Amino acid sequence: MSAGPQRANAGSAAVTVLGVGVVVRNGEAWLLGLRKSAWGRGTWAFPGGKVDPGEDPLAAAARELREETGLDLTQARAAGWASGWLEADRVRHVTVFVEASAEGTPSVTEPDKCERWAWFTRDALPTPLFEPTRLYFESRAA
Repeated sequence: MSAGPQRANAGSAAVTVLGVGVVVRNGEAWLLGLRKSAWGRGTWAFPGGKVDPGEDPLAAAARELREETGLDLTQARAAGWASGWLEADRVRHVTVFVEASAEGTPSVTEPDKCERWAWFTRDALPTPLFEPTRLYFESRAA
């Protein structure tokens, strides 16, 4: 799965960022947050973020979910990946999706990065979706 141009402009090297998207479902609904961060401001996204150097992606998923929502990750499993552009021709993402369970009510624990958390069913997904989140849904049949 990929989106956008396949190479950076001549003379400049694109940076690749490894990230995780934590796909938490509650019945038929997915947890999405309204982003306030520079990348994807005003879009809806799964909890997640960058994988630290040497960090296992499943550990990163647990850390990011806890940091962003206060929820603890359970029953986590890698569920594919996607690649696209966070900034055209400058910053490429490779996002590992981690499908998991989490009990409790999500809270906004990083108000500078997320405005709110909400649950959405497939037929009522908000727009616009953050690039990696959009790619996750596009890669799965309805």
